[in-house]
Amino acid sequence: MAESPQSLRECKALPTGNRFLAICGLGDINTKSAKNGSTYFEFVLGDASDEVKVRVFSDSPLKTVLTTLKPGTPVKVGGTMGEFAGRPEFRVDALAALADAEKSDPAIMGRLTPVSQQDPLKMREELGAIIKRIPHATLRALVESILEEHGERFYDSVAATGMHHAYRHGLLEHTLRMARCAEALLPLYPKVDHSLAVSSIILHDVGKIQEYTKLEPGMPRAGFTRAGNLHGHLVLGAFIVREHSAKVQLEVSLRERVEHVLLSHHTMREYGACQTPSTPEAVFVARIDDLDAKLSAIEEELRKAPPGVEFMPLKAIDGQLLITPPKTK
Repeated sequence: MAESPQSLRECKALPTGNRFLAICGLGDINTKSAKNGSTYFEFVLGDASDEVKVRVFSDSPLKTVLTTLKPGTPVKVGGTMGEFAGRPEFRVDALAALADAEKSDPAIMGRLTPVSQQDPLKMREELGAIIKRIPHATLRALVESILEEHGERFYDSVAATGMHHAYRHGLLEHTLRMARCAEALLPLYPKVDHSLAVSSIILHDVGKIQEYTKLEPGMPRAGFTRAGNLHGHLVLGAFIVREHSAKVQLEVSLRERVEHVLLSHHTMREYGACQTPSTPEAVFVARIDDLDAKLSAIEEELRKAPPGVEFMPLKAIDGQLLITPPKTK
């Protein structure tokens, strides 16, 4: 086994047959059936660099270990790198929970939790400047009121449990990128109201502060709260907007338009929307949201891609992503 732990991305780059050792967070553990009728365990391992699925068959000595571990447990994992369908495969033969001394080491636990690569303080400052440019005073006050109460949680939160921005400060990064897009595109679409569009973009995912658990050091991914399972972030965000609209005395017609953007920004009911976008601002926000989510997922996949791979499956685009860059430089 390797002398010191490697990140999952470093493990992926190892030649086939090499031993690896990694410290990861244990994700979901599921029992599945193979084509021949046998059962096997499929579980997720994650750290700050990547996330992988691992299969362990029922005759493996690790079966007993897996039945005693819970999702979220920090573990030390070892094995041999293999290959399956042209992609790296983690063939795990050693798995154990971290000792208490290891779990109290910030250097070790910090390796597990994914964090935005952007400076959160600079992102907060830039988002604050965009908020100050919202022309309508009461809509601007609505955004400021919500962030005054929920800002610290908002700035720290993930934007998802997977797919895109599934890391600390991910919600801030996603929101800022969308706000940048909005300010760049608004001059092209004069029928889209600046104040409604920008305030709604900043608040469109605010319900995620109540939908997801806080991503603590040592955790590879956030989970869902009770409120998240019962309501989801679209409805939770509308609740927050309604509460603070009363505080700042936002007129009802504008409050309804902001709530509509939040409830419709997933575009279709099949994708979780409560309503289809029915105002210029709702269409504008939904499309910018989809653009940033998909391109951010692509960026993350390109960042994690092991060398030598041409295509990787990507759920965000429901297909295969071409990894190799174009030869334009």
